[in-house]
Amino acid sequence: MTEIFAQGDLLLERVDDVAPSGAVAENAEGAAMVLLEGEATGHSHAIRERVKLFRDDRLARDIPAGLYVGHLQVGSAYAWVTHQEHAPITLRQGTYRVRRQRELGPRDARILAD
Repeated sequence: MTEIFAQGDLLLERVDDVAPSGAVAENAEGAAMVLLEGEATGHSHAIRERVKLFRDDRLARDIPAGLYVGHLQVGSAYAWVTHQEHAPITLRQGTYRVRRQRELGPRDARILAD
């Protein structure tokens, strides 16, 4: 079963481990790795544990253009994704595909006629 985690406009999907490729960024322990900044508020989805974020478009061919952020590797037992307006997400050691998702509000729902 696929593990998927959502936090506002951020979506993380647990995937098989892969070697980092493409553009690679790494943070120091305690320094924030910003995964995504919120569109409406400018608040950020960030991790303060040591992680690697890399972007390789070949690994995201099935994600619509503009939504792929990158792949995240958590090397320690756990890392926490925090955001000022959402509960934290606990990620276990492993690799996650990171993407943006559109956050829908009540006015976005509609019924389509046949």
